[in-house]
Amino acid sequence: MLMTDDEIRAAMAEGKLQIDNFSEKSLQPASYDMRIGARLLVSSNEAEIDLFQRSSAVLKPGEFALVTTHEDVRLADTVAGHIGVKSYYTRKGLVMLTGLQIDPGFEGVLVIGLYNASPRSLTLEYLAPFCTVEFHQLAKAAENPFIPGSEQKEGYIPRADKDYLRTLETRSLSELSESLRELAVSVASLRDSMSTMQRVMGIGFGFVAILSLIGVVITALK
Repeated sequence: MLMTDDEIRAAMAEGKLQIDNFSEKSLQPASYDMRIGARLLVSSNEAEIDLFQRSSAVLKPGEFALVTTHEDVRLADTVAGHIGVKSYYTRKGLVMLTGLQIDPGFEGVLVIGLYNASPRSLTLEYLAPFCTVEFHQLAKAAENPFIPGSEQKEGYIPRADKDYLRTLETRSLSELSESLRELAVSVASLRDSMSTMQRVMGIGFGFVAILSLIGVVITALK
């Protein structure tokens, strides 16, 4: 069952759900908006970016990133979560690359994978709401709840996620090269087709003009 805002508050009061760094402004009618946290790793940079110190960072077109949420969450074995990107960022071309489910028993910061699919750079600002989480009350407790790792519990980006980011970047560069080659071929083919169309249309317009002129002459001779 999807929790409303009052039910989210009640679950927090009962200890079924914990949201550290909770903000009333982030609480929506049936969800909670997570904010961008302090740790950011961009695929083009080996070192993590401290957004607490820098306030913002730029994600260039085609770049991947991992970012932690400002909020720390803990779910009882009777609560699950569902993640989605805020429409503001979706419209700007930001794609979320992470599992949509937060399993019962989870504890720690959320680590969200992002990809800039737009042709423009995007700015990620510290504490900006960027993803929303719906919380669901389960009919019964999970038999095998999630066992949280120490890294996320301590607010860090797990090493496994960092390694996966590098894998994505390597693959994307290879795929991008192939896509650019195919795009170049398509553009050349389109250019040739447009040239042919222009020639055909030019001939057609000329033929129509000649017929019109003949019609005028015949009309004048009658």
